[in-house]
Amino acid sequence: MALVVQGKAGPALLNSYQIERKDHAKAMIDLSVMAGHVLAPPKKWQGFVRDGIAYALNYIKPIKQYLMEMRFKPMPKYHDGALLSNGAKNSPVGKMFIQPQVQLASGETVLLDEVIGNDFAIIAWGVDPKWGLSSETLQQWKSLGVKFIQVIPAVQLQNSQRKQYEDVITIGDIGTDIRSWFGNTSESVVILRPDRFVAALAIPQSMESTSQQLFKKLYLK
Repeated sequence: MALVVQGKAGPALLNSYQIERKDHAKAMIDLSVMAGHVLAPPKKWQGFVRDGIAYALNYIKPIKQYLMEMRFKPMPKYHDGALLSNGAKNSPVGKMFIQPQVQLASGETVLLDEVIGNDFAIIAWGVDPKWGLSSETLQQWKSLGVKFIQVIPAVQLQNSQRKQYEDVITIGDIGTDIRSWFGNTSESVVILRPDRFVAALAIPQSMESTSQQLFKKLYLK
C-alpha cells in the first residue's frame, strides 16, 4: 500500500493482498471451527473424552508446552502474489525471515529488524549483495529504499583485511542462525519485503534477472 500511495507501484499491486493471505485466512478459520468443536462438543460423552485426554496430556511436558505455546497454529506461507515462488514444498519464499540478534561493526548487538528498519532488504551471506546488478537495476532498488546487507561470522567483523563494499551494511552472525538458514537453501542471497516475508532467493549471478522479475510482480512504475 505504501508503494502505491507513494506512486512507486501501480494499483494492481493491491490485488496481491487477498491472493497472498487467502489460504492462511482459511487455515485460521478452519482451526477456529475445530477449536469450537473441542471446547463445545455436540455430545456430552465427547466432552468427557476431551477432559480425560486433556488431563492426561497435562502430565506430558513436551505436549503441554506445545499446546500452551500454541505451536499448532498454522504459520503463514504465501504461494503467489508479490514474490517469486519456485514451487518447491520446503522453499522459504513466502515465509517470514528469522529474527536473530546480530553484531554491528561497532560491536553493538541488535536485532536484525533494527538494521533493516521498514525497508526492503537484500541480504547476502559472505558476498557483495550488489554483485551482478546493472546500474539501472541498482538505481531501481535504491528508489525503493532498499538496505544492502552482507552477513559474515561475527568473529570476522574486526578483521582489518576483510573487503568492504560501498553502500553495504556488514553485520556479524553471532551464533549460527543466519548461516544455518542459508545452509538450508542452495542460494546465497535473499530478498526481503518490508513485512519481512521472503520475496525471492538468488545467487549473485541471477540477481539481475531475479530483481527484474520481482519488479514486475511489484508493478513498479
